[in-house]
Parts: sequence; structure tokens; C-alpha cells
Amino acid sequence: MTSRVMRAFGATALLMGLASAPAAAQSFTLTAQLSGSNEATATGTSTTGGINTGAFGDCRIVLDLTSQTVTYNVNVFNLPSGVTASHIHVGAERTAGPVVVNFTVPATASNDFGFAGTVAFSAFVLRPDQGIRSSDDMVQAILGGNSYCNVHSQVNPGGEIRGQFTLKQ
Repeated sequence: MTSRVMRAFGATALLMGLASAPAAAQSFTLTAQLSGSNEATATGTSTTGGINTGAFGDCRIVLDLTSQTVTYNVNVFNLPSGVTASHIHVGAERTAGPVVVNFTVPATASNDFGFAGTVAFSAFVLRPDQGIRSSDDMVQAILGGNSYCNVHSQVNPGGEIRGQFTLKQ
């Protein structure tokens, strides 16, 4: 009788714990190391070199599936000319792809700076021709390694530094 009571108590405690626990937020953190060598060339791909620049940086995003937002934090170092834009693009490594998530950048910042913000999934720019027909498609592209952060500058309007997103463990 004691072991049966203990099993019943254990099962009840487990069920009560699951029932009383708040729903776990579903969020994923991804990072990208930004450099000019990761940039695609004017022909659309780069297997050698990319952009010759001393600029570099990093980007960290948090995809929050519960609140349906992507929060970004970008750090840029040694950018020789003013920043003009930054985004998440859909695309494979060293392949140019379209903008899907726009970031807000500080006007014409250069040298060392950072910026951060939050974008709602509803503000994603859909790209049906690239298979991005919904925010769910973009989330899958990001989590699947088919997206990158790009920082554009006055000198390199097509992109100064770039990095493919990888899931942070």
C-alpha cells in the first residue's frame, strides 16, 4: 500500500506541477559574426573575399514565438562611412537575398556604434517568390540557417558587413 500511495502522490505532484507551471515562452537566440568577407559580390555570390573593409561586428536576435517579435542587438566597429540601413535578409551563405526584416539604424553613425530594437512578425516583408509567404516561413528560414544580418553603408550601399545566423546553444 505504501508504494501505491507513493506512486499516486508522485503522479499527482507531477500533474500539479505541470498544471501550475506557466507556459514556457518559446524563444530562440541566434547570433551572426559580421564581416566584409561574408558579403556577396555584385554577381550575387562570393566564394572569395567579398568586400574589402576593416569594419566588423556582431548581431544577436531573439525570436519570441509567444509575443511574435524579433528583438535585435547589433554592434558595429570601424565602419569607415555612415550606416544607411540594416536588415535580416533571407538567403544562403554568400548568396544575395531580399530584405525581410528591417532594423532601425542611427542616422549616419560611423566608426564604433550599436543599435537595438524590436520588430513584430506582422512587420516582416513577405517574399512569396523566395518562399516567404508568411511570418512562419521567415521564422523557419531564420531557424534553418537560411538568413543573415547585413549592415549597409554610404560607401557600400549593397552591404558593408554581413553574417549568417546560427542558433546559439
